[in-house]
Parts: sequence; structure tokens; C-alpha cells
Amino acid sequence: MDQQPSIGSWLAVALFFLSAVRGETVPGCQTVAPQQMTLDKVRTARVGVLNDPFGLVYAFQKDIAFVSLDSGLGNSNLGVLNTGTLTPSLIHQIPLPAAYVQAEGALGLALTHDGRHILISVGPGLLVVDAARAVAGSPDAVVGALNGTTVNQMPGDEAIEVTVSLDDKYAFVSQEYGSSLGVTPGNIDVFKLQKPTSNGSISGTARGYLRLGYAVVGTALSPDGCTLYAVSEQISQRLTQGSLSVIDVKTLEINPAEALLSNVTSGCGPVRTIVSSDGKVVWVAARESNHLLAFDAAKLVSDPGEALLASVQIGTSPVGLTFARNESRILTADSNRFN
Repeated sequence: MDQQPSIGSWLAVALFFLSAVRGETVPGCQTVAPQQMTLDKVRTARVGVLNDPFGLVYAFQKDIAFVSLDSGLGNSNLGVLNTGTLTPSLIHQIPLPAAYVQAEGALGLALTHDGRHILISVGPGLLVVDAARAVAGSPDAVVGALNGTTVNQMPGDEAIEVTVSLDDKYAFVSQEYGSSLGVTPGNIDVFKLQKPTSNGSISGTARGYLRLGYAVVGTALSPDGCTLYAVSEQISQRLTQGSLSVIDVKTLEINPAEALLSNVTSGCGPVRTIVSSDGKVVWVAARESNHLLAFDAAKLVSDPGEALLASVQIGTSPVGLTFARNESRILTADSNRFN
């Protein structure tokens, strides 16, 4: 299973001037990347936690972030961090119901666009947490639990990432290995979220799923909310190359199985993707290629064979990636998880 580097570990960080990047070849697989330059003048800090951290998202409240803390075997918490100083501190841990968390634990996080709720990908679907209650350390912060996958297929048990539609009415969950019945291609499970009741609880309906490649992991929404991008670590069980999928959101909400617009080969083991703020470039971290790839968003649909803009050598086993300095740079978390 894909693993995000922990907060308690030192992460290798690669900086890139995006305007200087050029390339047109999808990279092959690479076990160990060349030695990277050490950034010895960067201030760093860390906080130790008992559980394995995975997903992290900042709250609307100043100096607050949420982190999923997974110790496996159904024992997971949502951590609340004070980020007011360089060194964060863990101020609350919200226990998550073991019946939903299951063996793989709590993983990806997303904050709704109104800032009121945290969605946590767990086992068969997702949990919904009231953000204000979590910040207050309230034991009743968990206000909803949803199981995914429909249409005569057993729910999966390895939900890994979650993305929310711009109107906060739908949640899209990466079910890494699809159904829990054996090794199958992964899904994007679709949930219609209901408005909170008078006591704050939230329910929802599983609308179906879109089947993609094997080991579906990272997803990202376009700035206009019309397109969802998802990466699968392998196109098939026989191929080491993975894929970037382009998905129409409106169709995904109504008829998930028909929402796929295109698939593009995106290196070995692609695990995360982000989109530029203008929606024109989609970036992918190809973990088993040790490369960062850039794709022309429009050509991913109109001319997939010519969509690749850049392929950049980075560190070993990159997973997380984020923009910095007004998107003039990208930072990657090079996990080195296989060595």
C-alpha cells in the first residue's frame, strides 16, 4: 500500500524552478535516484506522535491543522495540531470508530470548502468530522460514516484518498484495490453528501464507482471543479507503468461508470497529483520512476500522446508534492520507502 512519509521523519525536499523545466519522454522505472543536493540552510522542525501520520490538512481557523494518525488494527485517531510556531504541537486526538477504520486505518484527509467538516478516507469509505468540535477536543466530533461501492460489488476495504466537489455536495474516494473480493482494479467511489441535521450529523448515499487501473491513489480537482484527475500505480497487473486518468465531474456525480474522459501513461507507480491554479498544468509524482511529470491539461483530452510537457529527475520514491512561492517551485517528499 502507498505510504506517506511520516511527520516524525526527515523528508528529502526537491525544489524546482518550473519555468525552466522541459522534457517530452515518459520515464521508465528507476530503483534509486541520483544523489540530490542537500538544502542545509532550510529551517526544519518536527513533532513526535505515537501513531503513524498519513494525511494532513490545514483548518480555516488560524494556526490549526488536522492529521490522520493510524496505528492499524482499527486503532486510529484524528490529531489536532497547533501550528502557531515552526514546531507544531499535538493538542487533541479524536478517536475514530474501529468498525469503520478497519485494518488499514485512517488515511487521506480533505476539508470541505466551507471549512466546516473534515472527510477521512477509511476502510470501506469515509468518516465525517465536525471541524469546530475537533478543534475543541470534543469526543462527539465524528458526525458521519459512509460505506462506498454499489452495483453488485462488495465495498472495498482500502480507501486511501478523498477529494470534495467545489459545492461540497459530493465526495470522491480512491478505493485503492476496488472490491474487497480479491485483487481487482481500483475505483473512485462517489458519495452524495446530505446537509447536516439539527444535531450536526451527516449522512450520505453511495452513488456508484468508476473503475480505473490497479492501485488507485492520489486525486486532485481542477480549479473550476469540472475535472477530477486520478493516478493509478499500474495500468494492469502485467505492466509497470501507471496512468493519469481524466474524469468529468458532472458525469461522475450522476453516472460514475461513464465519467472517464482519457487515460495517459504517467511513469512507474504514480501516486500523487496536483493542478496549477490556472488549471493548465497537471503535475504527477511517479514514485517508482523517481520523476516529476507535467502534463498539458487540455491536451490530456484533445491530444493525449502530446500532453507530456516535462519529465524531471528528482529524489528516490517521491510521494507528496506541493507548490511554493506562487507556484514558481514545487516541493516533493522523497520517501525512499523501499530502501
